[in-house]
Amino acid sequence: FALAIRHGVELENLHYIQIHPTTLYSSKEGRRFLISESVRGEGAILLNSKGERFVDELLPRDVVTNTIYDEMVKEGTDHVYITMPCKSREEIAARFPNIFKACLEEGYDLSVDRVPVTPAQHYLMGGIKASVNGETSMRQLFAVGETANNGVHGANRLASNSLLESLVFARRAAKKISEELASYEYQELPVDLDS
Repeated sequence: FALAIRHGVELENLHYIQIHPTTLYSSKEGRRFLISESVRGEGAILLNSKGERFVDELLPRDVVTNTIYDEMVKEGTDHVYITMPCKSREEIAARFPNIFKACLEEGYDLSVDRVPVTPAQHYLMGGIKASVNGETSMRQLFAVGETANNGVHGANRLASNSLLESLVFARRAAKKISEELASYEYQELPVDLDS
């Protein structure tokens, strides 16, 4: 980023901070544990303090996050709850071993308990405006991955971060770089080995 800013490379969407909707709520110091979206994809539900389901958990992450936040404001709480009553304890432990363990360490069994969760910052991504070939507004500077913003992911997977980026856009950028290198004319410079 420093190089890009120093040389006036076009930047975009620096205000994007990706929020993960379901982070394990804890009063302990330190980083929080993310409860993967795949847990909601396999049947976990979100409940408010009254035990009422208040959102379709399969909506896009920004919608789920905003709905959780609105529910927390409405209820005056600092978390909501996630639970997975559709699967047995054994199924959850086998399918989501790290999540199951992290919840147990906080004193919650995801198969029977309401586990407190809250939205939290996940990534800060994007910034360098790039084409789908990784080209930026500065000649010979390419950007792919979390520094790039090529516009294909939108606000739900901010900037250019994902398997798509690794498999498609990095390859496209490499191809473009190879094409450019092939067109350069190189000149041999004399080297004085005695000096």
